[in-house]
Amino acid sequence: MKSGKTYGIIGLGKFGSVVATELINAGESVVIADRLEERLTQLQDRATCAYILDSTNTTALKEAGFHNIDVVIVSIGENVEKSILTLMALKDIGVETVIAKATSQIHGQILSKLGSLKVIYPEKESATRLAKEFLIHPEFEVIDLSANVLRAVKIQITDKLAGKSLKNIAQNMRVIGFRRGTGDWDLLPELETTTAYMGDSIILFGTAKELEENSSVK
Repeated sequence: MKSGKTYGIIGLGKFGSVVATELINAGESVVIADRLEERLTQLQDRATCAYILDSTNTTALKEAGFHNIDVVIVSIGENVEKSILTLMALKDIGVETVIAKATSQIHGQILSKLGSLKVIYPEKESATRLAKEFLIHPEFEVIDLSANVLRAVKIQITDKLAGKSLKNIAQNMRVIGFRRGTGDWDLLPELETTTAYMGDSIILFGTAKELEENSSVK
């Protein structure tokens, strides 16, 4: 099932090309960009749009429409400075959700501090897993907290979960936050008596295994 989101991939090396291919194969709207034309060749006819550009240039990014893209993945690893400047440029033009690839813990820490929602370390398996998370859980924000072992999951309640108690939704996971509509977050809410409705939000916490086993998020 398509997520309905638009995705931007900046950097079509091994990691970026795998993410782009997985999303395109699933019928998603994908915009790809790289500074080298040859890296775009294999996917440019299948992507929604393809651009040769300097990703550190805010004008170039806006002209390519990146400010209107829901999720942008920065897959630049060989040039740490360019990776950081690209993230800053995306934030400058108002992109809210940026996921970035890092080549070291220090690089990753810098990207996190500058606003990357999630930092991925370069493995082909990680690229495939990242794309599948977009496709399976389009209404989720899944955040790895400890080397893909502990996870926090922010869920926007859809019609599938509306009318269920927080306990029913959480199942084997812990509820650490609940928000009614656009109101304030309630930390550690009452699970038995609180019912979730369309437009509410919930934050679950648990292990990657617990998330995988939770039928509410499938």
